[in-house]
Amino acid sequence: VDIGRERGVGGILEARRAYEAQALDAVVVMPRGTRAMLAPRLARIPVRLGYGRGMQRRLLTHAVEDWRPWRRVHRTLWLGLLARAFGVEPLPDVGLHVPASAEAEAERLLRALGRRADVPLVVLEPGAAYGAAKCWPLDRFASLAARLRKDGLDVAVVGAPVSRPLERAIADAAGPGLLRLVGRTPSLAVLAAVLRRASLVVANDTGPMHLAAGVGAPVLALFGATDPAVSGPVGPSRRRLLWRPAPCSPCFLRTCVVDGHPCLQAIGVETVLREVQEMLR
Repeated sequence: VDIGRERGVGGILEARRAYEAQALDAVVVMPRGTRAMLAPRLARIPVRLGYGRGMQRRLLTHAVEDWRPWRRVHRTLWLGLLARAFGVEPLPDVGLHVPASAEAEAERLLRALGRRADVPLVVLEPGAAYGAAKCWPLDRFASLAARLRKDGLDVAVVGAPVSRPLERAIADAAGPGLLRLVGRTPSLAVLAAVLRRASLVVANDTGPMHLAAGVGAPVLALFGATDPAVSGPVGPSRRRLLWRPAPCSPCFLRTCVVDGHPCLQAIGVETVLREVQEMLR
């Protein structure tokens, strides 16, 4: 259930009705705000788990306390604290399973777009739903795609439908043969299956980056506004990070407020290309 962005009573009551309609036995409340905890309490869900402190603990049946020291550790450990309420410790790196039906759909989709079975596939994710402060400059993604296509590799672009303008700009630079998958993967499972077929995934700090690492695809992650120690890729994959922090990094802002976006501007195309070539070798 999404608590939504409405800050008033109406948003809480709408979330309460959504909880009641599903007749849930338990709910895990991810946000730390009282507003998110109040709706499941009003819906009288029997088991309510979340990060509790002070009066918030009264809204939960299972409150995770003493969480403040964990706020700067990796999010896998931070979110894993929620399991402690049930006596389970956070797990180490684990992989994600891709259903066979998604594997078949990904194979069909890639072949329909012209994917060649005998050359490496590099997948690019140039967007970020969080905000532009996470994004390596688009012209550099475009230059990278053009260089990789010139070297004879298959290059695909993935992302949500909102990233289609980014994909068009990359396609203009890369020329014919770019595998345009933005908005075409019908589910996260199919996207995961596409990523699993990649010889390398080059991405900003995004959901697809984490998904790629989880299914075992080699990942080259480009960081700017965020902190790799908190949200770097984890999983069974080979992983490399490129991060050139400016004095203001990590800021965790959605939009950079410094002229020139220095942290990501500092990562050049040649640097990324060398990493890509080395990882492919």
